[in-house]
Amino acid sequence: MASESATSPQDQAVRRIAFIAPDATSLLRQRSSLIAELLARRHYVLALVPEHAGDAIGLLNERGMAAATYPMPAGEPQVLADRTTVKSLSLTLAEWRPHVVLSYGAKPMLLGAMAAQKAGVAHRVALVTALPGAMMVDEAVRPTWGWSRLMRGTFKALDAVIFHNEAHRLRLASLGLLRGDLQAHVVTGAGVDLTHHAAQPLVPIPADTPAALNFVMIARRDAAKGTIEFCAAAKRVRARAPDTRFVLAGAPGDVDAARFAAYGDSVEVLDDQDDVRPLLAAAHVVVVPSWGESMPRVLLEALATGRPVIASDIPGCREAIDERVNGVLVPPRNAKVLADAMLSFVARPDLNGAMARASRSKAERRFDVRTVNATILRVLGV
Repeated sequence: MASESATSPQDQAVRRIAFIAPDATSLLRQRSSLIAELLARRHYVLALVPEHAGDAIGLLNERGMAAATYPMPAGEPQVLADRTTVKSLSLTLAEWRPHVVLSYGAKPMLLGAMAAQKAGVAHRVALVTALPGAMMVDEAVRPTWGWSRLMRGTFKALDAVIFHNEAHRLRLASLGLLRGDLQAHVVTGAGVDLTHHAAQPLVPIPADTPAALNFVMIARRDAAKGTIEFCAAAKRVRARAPDTRFVLAGAPGDVDAARFAAYGDSVEVLDDQDDVRPLLAAAHVVVVPSWGESMPRVLLEALATGRPVIASDIPGCREAIDERVNGVLVPPRNAKVLADAMLSFVARPDLNGAMARASRSKAERRFDVRTVNATILRVLGV
């Protein structure tokens, strides 16, 4: 017979930690090891995801988390809609009574922090994985009045903030958006599991086709991921090196499928992969032509696998790529320069081995997920 003094999982947990995420996918893929560590320490993890991710609640529960949804308006700040989100989140947080809230994603980070303050959560932390609006894809853009107002309110509500790269911390500080007494920390993205993504030998290139390199891009098929630039560059390269192969793998995004059909003779388009390791193992070069990201996950996975990378010259990517040591940086939104970088690998495939080793070495030195998680756990106070 059950004891009358039996307590709920919430009461037994050392701490209750709530994640306010922009989607369930990023939480499950990028924060899985952090969540596993929290659960292993007997903390109780709560996941809040937007309403459109409601079908993932069961999967979040299976991973050991409690979960609920919240309304999240897209686009520019909207006073009434944003107030609705803050109210919904604050009511849920007040019911769950977390000791710590960690919010991330451009808008969820901001509204989540304000909701946590409204709900009386003792410790409030934001993880800056993305900057709002056009700030993410143009380093010269200043925040609109609406975003600036929202960010000022958010950073006043925080106890600590964690950035995925140093450039974004410096940028927000230069805009006067960070309080002088606010604890600010920098981690190297979400990190990468160096055991799960083990180093893999490069696939040998047949002697009779020395230009037969395999270029792989793994990303949602959005314009801002640089998918069209990848396809256009592939077409240019194959016109000069027809033995090259190009693979684009990712879930459908905001680019119409018909646009990719126009590159069907140059690029093999695959759906989202549950396990990207086989694609990375088959690649000779991984391409990350995003217009703007804080620290692309696939870039770190490519480094850990031991693959040279062609990446956009943007914050985050700059910290991962050492020019002509483990990869090449190219300006975003420029298919011609991207194609030229690809052709430089075709011209000197003998350099791939050294670059591959340099990539793995950099992953081990800088991007171990255990180091990233240790910093985040310390900031969370758990």
